[in-house]
Amino acid sequence: MTDNSNHAKSAGTDGSPAAAGDRKFDRSFRKSYLHPRYLPVWILLGLLGILAFIPPVIRDFAANILYRPLMWLPFKQKKIVHTNLKLCFPEKSAEEIAAITRDFFRVGLKVTLGYGESFFRSRSYLRKTYMVTGEEYLKEALALGKPVIFMAPHAWAIDHAGLYLSASGLTMCTMMHTSKNPVYDWFMNSMRLKFDGKVYERGAGIKSIVRALRDGYHSFFLPDQDLGEANSVFVKFFAQDKCTLMVLPRLAKMADALVVPMFSCYNEEHHRYEVVFDRYFEGYPTGDIMADVRRMNAVIEKLIQGREKQYMWFLRYFKTRKDGIGVY
Repeated sequence: MTDNSNHAKSAGTDGSPAAAGDRKFDRSFRKSYLHPRYLPVWILLGLLGILAFIPPVIRDFAANILYRPLMWLPFKQKKIVHTNLKLCFPEKSAEEIAAITRDFFRVGLKVTLGYGESFFRSRSYLRKTYMVTGEEYLKEALALGKPVIFMAPHAWAIDHAGLYLSASGLTMCTMMHTSKNPVYDWFMNSMRLKFDGKVYERGAGIKSIVRALRDGYHSFFLPDQDLGEANSVFVKFFAQDKCTLMVLPRLAKMADALVVPMFSCYNEEHHRYEVVFDRYFEGYPTGDIMADVRRMNAVIEKLIQGREKQYMWFLRYFKTRKDGIGVY
């Protein structure tokens, strides 16, 4: 369950969202997916399917070996990770930044090698793969009887956080990013809908989510990407001013919904996915948009601290700058 910026397309045979009205993803399989141009994707999915049935301990052992030579390759994402870490943690030494970077890519490889589990393994198997921290916060919020917006910062294991909520019996909705490859979209969204729910294209707009929340759904919302200055304000995120979306407080107000922070991790010691909850935002929103957005960022910081290796540092969180000077 994810986010992003492409607008929805009308329904068609390529697997784009089902209808221009609600722009909800249609997970029906289409013959067009078998076109030879999609063969590389099918090969990759086949490999993920094989890896899904290999015990996590073995996959993780392989990742502990394989990530080391990968660290020597000069790929762009590694530079972005270094830049983001230096911006957020200027007090850390070069050695500390390098250590977080190594841990980050090691965890990422472990999650990637196990990515096929959510698609190929059974519902009962998936329910056994989760650990939960702060479950009391989840129960407290649900007991209030309001729709809940689960605020989930980007993390390697982000899709597992969404699946945990659906697997727990919650009726969920979220927004997605439509890629240029319909087979990839079919795979990702079929995985996200394994326990049912609704996945909207981002172009459907905030009103689609508000309607779903009012109809009894809960929402999975990723708030932390830099999507430009439209609908955003500059507020602190760690040591920097970050161009941050204002959507969360507006969405909470329009739907009269609670905001529950959560974070998704891969627990290397137990070889399982760990979902972390924090207490719901009381008295939110306040009407002070700057304070409300800063409160959101402050909680994201809290969730990341001590779990730095889990956060998706390869995203360009600071591409929009007050001074207009690029950092990437």
